[in-house]
Amino acid sequence: MKIRPLFYFCLLLSLLPAFALAVGSGLYSAEVPVADATPEARKASIRQAFEKVLIKASGHRNLKGRSGMESLLENAEDHVQQFRYRNQAADVEGEPDQRWMWVAFEKGAVQKALRDLGLSVWEKGRPEVLLWLVQEIDGHRTQMDPERDVMLVQALEVAAEQRGLPLLLPLMDLEDQSALRVSDIWTVDRESVERASNRYGEPLVLLGRLRKAGNGWQAKWTLLLPDRQQDFSTASGGAEETVSAGINKAMDWLADQYVPGSDIGEAEPVMLRFLDIDDVREYSRVIQLLELLDVVSEYAILESLGDQLLIRAKVRGGRDILVQRLSLETVLAPVASIPDETGVQGGLELTYRLR
Repeated sequence: MKIRPLFYFCLLLSLLPAFALAVGSGLYSAEVPVADATPEARKASIRQAFEKVLIKASGHRNLKGRSGMESLLENAEDHVQQFRYRNQAADVEGEPDQRWMWVAFEKGAVQKALRDLGLSVWEKGRPEVLLWLVQEIDGHRTQMDPERDVMLVQALEVAAEQRGLPLLLPLMDLEDQSALRVSDIWTVDRESVERASNRYGEPLVLLGRLRKAGNGWQAKWTLLLPDRQQDFSTASGGAEETVSAGINKAMDWLADQYVPGSDIGEAEPVMLRFLDIDDVREYSRVIQLLELLDVVSEYAILESLGDQLLIRAKVRGGRDILVQRLSLETVLAPVASIPDETGVQGGLELTYRLR
C-alpha cells in the first residue's frame, strides 16, 4: 500500500520533539579572562573570545596559520553582539578575584569569517559522545566517578564546552557499576561497553585509559564508531591536562573526517533509500535525522511505498561527505544498494536500514 508523505507530515507535529542543537547558541559565545574594564583590556579579551568561537563553531582548532586569520581577530570588536563581566572569588584568601568577560558574536559574522578561512560552521548534527574513563594509580584501576573525581570532570567539561562537543558522562550508579567492569574498558571489550551504553541513548562512545607514568600522565583513547574504531593517545604533566587533550584530539578527528569546507562548490543531489520504515515513528526518525544534518541543504520525499522511503537530498560535499556523516549515526545500518524500480531520474545512490 502506498503511504502518502503528506499524511506522515500531519502526524509529525505531534510525534517529533522540538529540534535543538546539543551545543545550542553557545557556538557563538565564549568566556575569557579580562584584566580590567579598560578599552585596551576589553579589546584583547574580545579578540581572544572571537578566536575561541571560530574554533568552537568550525570544530577545527589550528586556525592561527590560516591566511586572513590575523585580520579577522584584529576586527573582532566589529562583530560583538553583547558582552558582560563577572567576578570570581579567589581560591586563596588574600589573592585578587578573577574577572571574566562573556562575549557573544553575530552568527552571520562568524559564518562569514569561517568562509573567509575556507571553513564552515558545524552547527547541526554534532554527535553526542559518552565517555567511560578508567584511571590507574600505583597499579590500582578505578572508573572515574563524577562525585569523587571532581577535578577530572571539570577539566573534561571545560574542554568539551570549548570545542562544542556534546559530552555525556555516565552516572556511575549501581546500574553502571554492575553493567561494566573496569577490565571491559581497559581491554576495549566492545560488546560489553555498547551494552552498558544503551541506557544513554545512541551516542558515540569514547573509552579512556589514564595512568600515572613517571612524573607525568599518559592516556590511551578509543573512539567507537558504528563501523570501526579510532585509537589515539595523549600525555602531559597532569591528569587534567591529559584528559583535556583527549577531548581535543577526539574533536579534531571528528571535524577532519566529517565537516566539509565552505569552498567545496554547490550542493550535489544524492538519492537515499531507507528500508524497514513500517510506521510513522520510524518515518519521523528519518526526517529528524535529515533535519539535523547540516550538510543536507534541502531534501524532497519522492516515494513512500511499502516499508521503503525514497528521498532526494542536496548535500554540501556530495555523496562522499554524506556517507561519512551517516556513518556516525548508530541508528542506521548501510546495506548494498538495490535496483531502483521507481524510474526516478538519477538512480539510487545510498541505501540504509533502521536498526
